[in-house]
Amino acid sequence: MSIKQPTIEQSRVLLNRSDEIIVRGCQGHKRSHDMLSMGYPVFTQRASGARFWDVDGNEYLDYLMGFGPILLGYNDPVVNQAIRTQIEEGTIYSTAHPKELEVAEMLIDLIPMAEMLGFFIGGSAATSGAVRLARAHTGREKIIRCGYHGWHDWTQPEGIGVPELVGQLTLSVPYGDPDALGDCFRQHDNQIACVVMETIQGDGPPEGFLQECVDIAHRYGALCVFDETKVGFRVAYSGGSEYYGVTPDLATFGKACCNGYPGSFVVGRKEILSSKSCQSAWLAATFHCDLPSLVALEVVISEMKRRDGIAYQWKIGNRLIEGVNQACEAGGLGYRLSGLGPMPKPNVVEEERDRCIAMLQGCLARGFYLHPGHPMFLSLSHTEDDVEDTIMAVQESIADLK
Repeated sequence: MSIKQPTIEQSRVLLNRSDEIIVRGCQGHKRSHDMLSMGYPVFTQRASGARFWDVDGNEYLDYLMGFGPILLGYNDPVVNQAIRTQIEEGTIYSTAHPKELEVAEMLIDLIPMAEMLGFFIGGSAATSGAVRLARAHTGREKIIRCGYHGWHDWTQPEGIGVPELVGQLTLSVPYGDPDALGDCFRQHDNQIACVVMETIQGDGPPEGFLQECVDIAHRYGALCVFDETKVGFRVAYSGGSEYYGVTPDLATFGKACCNGYPGSFVVGRKEILSSKSCQSAWLAATFHCDLPSLVALEVVISEMKRRDGIAYQWKIGNRLIEGVNQACEAGGLGYRLSGLGPMPKPNVVEEERDRCIAMLQGCLARGFYLHPGHPMFLSLSHTEDDVEDTIMAVQESIADLK
């Protein structure tokens, strides 16, 4: 396999420019000095399928896929054609558009627990919308969060620039610990509107944990909200709720559902969402229900069904986990992939971090972009040959260490 140590000088130049004019917290995770120091590019010029080309002209097979939104593939021709057709008629109007109803009905047919829904822009807006609906329905103010739910104040209650009062209304519990969740409800009885649970964190929940989240919330008169933003349309269409067979009151979706467009949505039980309090909650924004996102979502559903996309992600993801782990074990390297097939999670033995990073740098030199810490994402544009080539790149990069 050919090796070409990537030159990332243009990424370095652009990163230095961005430090002077762009707020660090606005997508700073993509413009990362830490990643640059490890030899990773931080500015991309273009992308297609499962590959991207950085501003220095280097080509990579991507296993991050925009941090999760790209499901069919970058620059997907079917999505592109549908978007072009819609653009000829407009992207946003002064009134509603019939496409909202058509896509809503598709989602209600697709997601078992969905009886009503609302459209948003971005995962943060969807999770915040679910929290507002839960507060409206219960008449309570406090919430319990568990996981990553976006950037809004309640998701970062101890963050810089977040009022202290937000932290008084936002409680946190560890993942996989139903006793801690029950204790939190008991300590704040009759005050908690909902628990917002990112369903699949790390290697997934302990057996029965998600059902306990629902049961405990209901025991105290609260709602259970499942945050499926990362895992919806990947481990299953409905994410963790469908995969583990648990029904929450509300659930949020974003990222992969629109293949790179920013649409998101909240689904839930009609008994809740049709209530007078929820119907009175103000959730409007100019770009909610934007037509490019709705059209992309429509295409994603159609293409995923036609190509059996859920099963395919599991197939190639499981093979990637198996092959990489076998290569690392045989090579005596403390790097492993764990988690669920469509979203492999990298794990590095701290004492071997330098060697693991060197292996990943070897993969970069061979044209394979494997993030050192973030969960990976498979797409329908990754081929079985791509996965086998990736495993070979890992094997060769481990051999280089010796």
